[in-house]
Amino acid sequence: MSEPDEGERFKELWAWADQYDDEEAIPPVSPASVKAILVACDAEEWLSDALKALVDSALRPGRIVAVDVGSRDGTTLLLAEARQLGVIDEVVSVSRMPFGEAVAAALDGTEDWLWLLHDDCVPRPTALTEITRAAATADVVFPKLLHPKRRNYPDIIAECGQSISRTGFRVGAAEEGEVDQRQIEPGAVLGGSTAGMFVRASTWCELGGLAPEVPNHRAGVDFGWRANVAGHRVVTAPLAAIAHSAASRTFQRVGPEHPHRDDRLGALRIVAARGTSRLALRLSSWFRAFGYLLARSPSFAGAELRAHREFRATPEKTRSLASRIPAGDTSAADDLLAPKLWAIKHGFDRLGSSFMDRWREFSTDTSLDDLTSDEYQSVASQKRARFAPHAIVVALFAVVGILAGWRFWGTAPVAGGGLLPAPSGFDDIWQSYLASGMPALGIGAVVSFFTFGYLQLIPLLLVLLGPALAAATANSALRAAGLAPKTSAVGAAVWAGAVLTLGLPSAGDVSGLVFAVVAPLLAKAGYAMLTDDATGAEGLRRPAVGAFWLFVLAAFWPPALLIATVVALILVLACGRPRARWAMLVAPVWVLFLPWLGALLSNPARLLTGVDPFAWPAIPPASYALFAGRIFRAGIPIWVNISFFGLLGIVVLWCLMRIVGARSRWMFTLALGLPPLIGVAVSRFALPLGDGEVRALLSPWLLLAVASAVAAMVVERRQNERSWPIPLGLAAVAALTPVLAWPFFGLTGPVQAKHPELPGYVTSVLESPRLSRALLVEKTRGRLAWNVVDAQDPQWGSGELRPQYAAEFEGLVQVFTGGPVPEDLASQLMGLGVSHVWLSGFTEDELLVVANADGLTSAPDGDEATVFTVVGLVSRALVLVPGQEPQPVVDGVVPAGGDDRLLRISEAGVTARVAGHTLEPAEEPGTFRLGELSGTLDFRPAPSAFGPWLSLVIFALLALFAMPSLGQADGARRAGSR
Repeated sequence: MSEPDEGERFKELWAWADQYDDEEAIPPVSPASVKAILVACDAEEWLSDALKALVDSALRPGRIVAVDVGSRDGTTLLLAEARQLGVIDEVVSVSRMPFGEAVAAALDGTEDWLWLLHDDCVPRPTALTEITRAAATADVVFPKLLHPKRRNYPDIIAECGQSISRTGFRVGAAEEGEVDQRQIEPGAVLGGSTAGMFVRASTWCELGGLAPEVPNHRAGVDFGWRANVAGHRVVTAPLAAIAHSAASRTFQRVGPEHPHRDDRLGALRIVAARGTSRLALRLSSWFRAFGYLLARSPSFAGAELRAHREFRATPEKTRSLASRIPAGDTSAADDLLAPKLWAIKHGFDRLGSSFMDRWREFSTDTSLDDLTSDEYQSVASQKRARFAPHAIVVALFAVVGILAGWRFWGTAPVAGGGLLPAPSGFDDIWQSYLASGMPALGIGAVVSFFTFGYLQLIPLLLVLLGPALAAATANSALRAAGLAPKTSAVGAAVWAGAVLTLGLPSAGDVSGLVFAVVAPLLAKAGYAMLTDDATGAEGLRRPAVGAFWLFVLAAFWPPALLIATVVALILVLACGRPRARWAMLVAPVWVLFLPWLGALLSNPARLLTGVDPFAWPAIPPASYALFAGRIFRAGIPIWVNISFFGLLGIVVLWCLMRIVGARSRWMFTLALGLPPLIGVAVSRFALPLGDGEVRALLSPWLLLAVASAVAAMVVERRQNERSWPIPLGLAAVAALTPVLAWPFFGLTGPVQAKHPELPGYVTSVLESPRLSRALLVEKTRGRLAWNVVDAQDPQWGSGELRPQYAAEFEGLVQVFTGGPVPEDLASQLMGLGVSHVWLSGFTEDELLVVANADGLTSAPDGDEATVFTVVGLVSRALVLVPGQEPQPVVDGVVPAGGDDRLLRISEAGVTARVAGHTLEPAEEPGTFRLGELSGTLDFRPAPSAFGPWLSLVIFALLALFAMPSLGQADGARRAGSR
């Protein structure tokens, strides 16, 4: 290629630069040729700002005409006064009519350019200057609209032109809540708001103005789309800023119809006139209405459906709008539409942004805006911490929890103490919940979805990370109460340190751990209810949040519901608090407990225990140990308890002396002393539960005392601006004591990685289709302790009551006390579905007596245990034939037989199915009419009729109401900060 050819090629490549220079050289539109048309309707509240902005404008339009659209307030007087002062040149009074018709009433055919202004528009002084520059090479210009200015807050972009999706979603050039940094470049756009729209008069007349078929909110998008198709240039002017209150859309201007109805109706007609199918729009409207319901905005959902109903009822309006579209090339306009599936992508983006915003609020007290922008600072700049104190505290407790859990790493499930083994998967836990209606099992069933059915992960995470979660929730509650970051972090550390010191993870105290995590969230919701005066859907959110957390807490510790009910009654009756709000806090929880309420009323002792009370020994803690906070055999050294509670006691005494008011001091003293006294008192009694005895759970009562101690610290810090740092330092040292000890002494208590304790040949039989049982008996100091295990028990929920057929097993266990063994011992074991008996702690003579019984064989299991096996095939399912010996179902399949057969299952409260057919119960308990049926046998606990499902529905509704409601605007964010 020759050099001249090369030069010509580069000249062609850079030809656009010369064109750009030529465009820059074009003079702006003369303001004298501009007619500004201000349309006002009942705008007394904000019209003065709009008129003042016209006075302050750097350029004045050639003529300013105000159109008064039948105002009934002081708007008419304001316009008349502005006319006398020369702010506007003319006032045109018309009856109520759409915006486009009001603009047409102000035209006289002599204008060259039109500047359309709403009565809630406040143009910045240079707005018209920038618009006239952009209009030099354009036919329609859409300025940048800003949200109204807020004190000590940056400018937030409302829109800078609009596009639209094929199903009518509004698409803006800027993200919601984006800070104006002049980052938006001018360019072609599909359309925009009529607020501040600048249009060539000839273009307006050619296109017939705004389409009357499109309500006000979307008329600018339709006009811009038609202008693009007609070949006119439609651009944005990002440097031209206009503050727009959007009074109609934000409910500041009361209208006869919900503003979303008109907005959506216009969108439906716009896209339908351009070819979108009616089916797609119907599905889109239904999904949007459902989304509004999920966002707890029934008014928006109703407006969405009314808009679609009006759209379907007026097809002639859509056809009329389609007839207004000029003939021309639509490719340029199509390129400006939103991409396909934009609405779905945008929804996921908003969801991800919401999660990131929540994480940002938790992980740092200082945002990038705080560090780089003066607009976010209302006080002088000060040195900020590099790391958030609460993040350090939570991370510290998480690290020590993981370090202490090195013994758990492996495949063995975590269990022990009050923590029973987790069910094997979805099916097991859902069966248990539907059969018992126990709320804690329902919560576990819901959580199982998030662990993909791997339930062994839940107890592991709870034991390792429970204290860290408690610290996080406590900090959240303290920050909501207005505490400084460092103070709230210390309070959270004290709360989580109490969890370690009491040994809740090491003892497997599931209820105590849940209390430590959830109680701060419930307290936060209660504080919000006391201080929040929101109404409408958002007003329901606070009680719903409280009810949600109250249900979770009461599911694991029922006294929480009783305490909350008493507190709510006191606040309503004695303090005059709103009844509806506090009723919503407790009433839904009582409804959720209905499926389980019968079991609670028949066993009142269960109200004072945690989950699976029979998993705990019915032995009260030593009296002297309670003074040091030792309530479990958890492996925690005594010096840790003494150090923690001793230092905390000093801090509390200091705070009590500093709290203002004798009444407040007495209230805190009562709150500190009463819960432990109640807990200790009830824990001294053996409570009857079913056929056994249990003890009240003490840990939540002690945690209530710790919560009162933290509350005393909070009140003292808030009452005394010059609080000494020494008490806060002592509290931090107290919290640090169990943290330093936990990696070495933590998790050395009952909770361990449970490897199989029975021989492999026993577990293989228990897990076979026969589903037999094993009876475990341990003799210690002359006392017998026993349990019954099978392939599914023990597991979550099985410690709620004693094993089924407990009376029969109790009598059977007495056989092993050393007396003579009955000749039919093997038959009794077989009738209860017991295939193996595991004995530990017995003498050789006692074992020899058992070994002499017919039908039993024995084998040692280590040095201290012996396993006796019942001779023959033992199964929990037996086929009964008159005149014959019972036939065990050994492979899970019922053989064929006559029509007089029965099926006996050594399990109470089950339903049986053979080959998919449900068997009818017979007269004798535990038996079913089998007849000639044969095939695969399946039996499981009988589910409740509808109670558990009702609880799940109400629980889901509470979670829905607890979510933020529609209309919660995002905070200001820098461009691209998502």
